[in-house]
Amino acid sequence: MSESDRDETERRRRARFIDALTAHTRQPGEHSRLGTRVAGATAVLALAAGATLGLGAWRSYQSDEHDKKQELAARQAAAYSNITASASAASPTPTPKATTTRPKPEKKPVPHTTSPKPRITHTAAPPKKKKAADPDSQKPKDLTAHNRKVVLWNALSGQCADIPYYGPGKLGLAIEQFTCDTTDADNQRWNMTVQVRGGGPGGSDLVQFANTKDGLCIDLPERGPQPGGTDLSEANCTGTEADNQLWWFASAGDGTVWIRNYASNHQCLRVEGSDKKAAAARLDIGTCAAKDDTRWLVVTVK
Repeated sequence: MSESDRDETERRRRARFIDALTAHTRQPGEHSRLGTRVAGATAVLALAAGATLGLGAWRSYQSDEHDKKQELAARQAAAYSNITASASAASPTPTPKATTTRPKPEKKPVPHTTSPKPRITHTAAPPKKKKAADPDSQKPKDLTAHNRKVVLWNALSGQCADIPYYGPGKLGLAIEQFTCDTTDADNQRWNMTVQVRGGGPGGSDLVQFANTKDGLCIDLPERGPQPGGTDLSEANCTGTEADNQLWWFASAGDGTVWIRNYASNHQCLRVEGSDKKAAAARLDIGTCAAKDDTRWLVVTVK
């Protein structure tokens, strides 16, 4: 039996006792004092019954409140479970996405910058370019001449030493330049012969040039030294140092030579006048210079 049932049984027992007591007081012949005592007892019992009823009602109220709270908690728990289940069914657990974070690029290793010890190689140094020296102060190169048939070709004008017309010349005929013809049809060929071996500056050979058509030599007027600007002409060959028909070679670079007169202070064979490329321009002697009309190619012909 629960506590509320026990309270209810007690309440009912006390109610029956009060009813019996009330019925007894109503019997006739009872003294008034007894009525008073009964009335007091009735009041006491009424108070006791009221207290009991109040306590029972309070306990019943408390029990009902407790049951209501438990029922409410149960309903809330059930509702929460239903809500959770519905939410789980409506919203499936999302599948975690694969991360797309790119890996941080690694730094490339810095190459070792220490240069290896260079290997020492002994390479020949390129030849230094020679500066054009003053032809009057340059020590002439020892050139050995050979007796041969040659054509004298001017490096600036591109023309050759010549005598007028095509046949043999004559004494005093001018020496000039003209378009080169290395064949025997013209008169531009010269027999170059060594007259004094090693007799020139620096041991160079002294040579003379005799035309193959007439046998006359390239010559300066008179004998002995002549000044710059003196024209050349044909004369009988003497081949001696006392005359002014001997020449020697000094290198002028690029395979060319200066043809220098031995008797006339070593001046050079050149083209006369301002127009160095003019056909039939006369030849004379003058100061040797680099890159001008004093440079010649001595071309061997058969």
